[in-house]
Amino acid sequence: MRVLAVFRKTVREQMRDWASLSMVVVLCPLFVFLYWLIVGGGSTSYKVLVINRDAGITLAERGLVKEGDRVVEAMRGLRYQSGDPILRIQVVEDRAAADNNLRNRYAAALVVFPEDFSRMLHADPETRARCSPVILSGDAANVAYAVASVLVFSAFEAITKKLGGYDPPFNWKEEFVGGAKPRTEFEAYVPGLLILSIILLVFTTALPLIREREEKTLRRLRVSRMTPFDLLGGISLAQLVIGALSVVLTFIVSVALGFRSEGSIFAAVVVGILCAGSVIAVGLVTACFCKNATAVLTIGTLPFFLLMWFSGAAMPLSRATLFSLGSRQFALNDVLPPTHAVIALNKILSFGASLGGVWYELAMLGGLTVVYFAAAVWIYKRTQLRRE
Repeated sequence: MRVLAVFRKTVREQMRDWASLSMVVVLCPLFVFLYWLIVGGGSTSYKVLVINRDAGITLAERGLVKEGDRVVEAMRGLRYQSGDPILRIQVVEDRAAADNNLRNRYAAALVVFPEDFSRMLHADPETRARCSPVILSGDAANVAYAVASVLVFSAFEAITKKLGGYDPPFNWKEEFVGGAKPRTEFEAYVPGLLILSIILLVFTTALPLIREREEKTLRRLRVSRMTPFDLLGGISLAQLVIGALSVVLTFIVSVALGFRSEGSIFAAVVVGILCAGSVIAVGLVTACFCKNATAVLTIGTLPFFLLMWFSGAAMPLSRATLFSLGSRQFALNDVLPPTHAVIALNKILSFGASLGGVWYELAMLGGLTVVYFAAAVWIYKRTQLRRE
């Protein structure tokens, strides 16, 4: 009977702590829903850009034939058993714009069909070897390119053989956008580890704010006519110093262990510090919904995993674009600051971009920081301060 009494007591206490309970019960279903929402609800499809320069070839029995068009349409028709496309093909004309989309990770790969593509398919092996190659291009640091390139290569050979019985090998040439070279496995993981260390600031930011309530110091601070902006701003500055120190030390250790950057480490540090500022703002919002330190460790898992898994820091995600403005595409996970930090760091570390080359990502990080910090001040004033 004592066991049942303790059981009833624990259930009642847990029901009162609805925030922590929801993190355990609702977190996984919520992540399933968010993943469905962000990736479009179906199987992962990789966006592949195609520049089709195939001029075609005139055959006596068929007239003008453009095998490039047939291959593109056949690649569009590749489907999973569910009916979802394996490759999302978009035909473009401008190579510079296509390379820019690869840098921004709006697409996973680029395929360029040469002018003599049709002639290559209908030629004998000796003549075929002298034809221009099919170019496969992408970002060597993008995990999505590694997957998409294998799918493109396999699909291409299967399709061309099915269309006309053309036997491989074909002329292929792999190019990495911006001249970026494939990095070692260690170098490929360093940017993600940096983002992960920054995301941990969610917890270190929320805990000092909760400690002010638990130690009853918040009441004394309010007597001094301190505003929510003063309190949250002071905590944010302290955490920003910690975040900046973590970013700098991470790069120092990485370089000492052999990490190579195509661009300025200083520029990468600036991106890391701005990302830290935005994550700190998210941590402040998190603290507004926590009653104690234990709640921070449970409720804080939600923003932590959102920032880690759905920003592209831990795993590649296909972008479900909501709308476009000019050359910029906006997806649902663009509201997560590390999404822009991942892209900016990739441009700097892999392509040698300067701070001017990542102005858009810097602007998004700054804007999101302001939005989340303002939200934290507003929520804190109406929730936490009213309890004191």
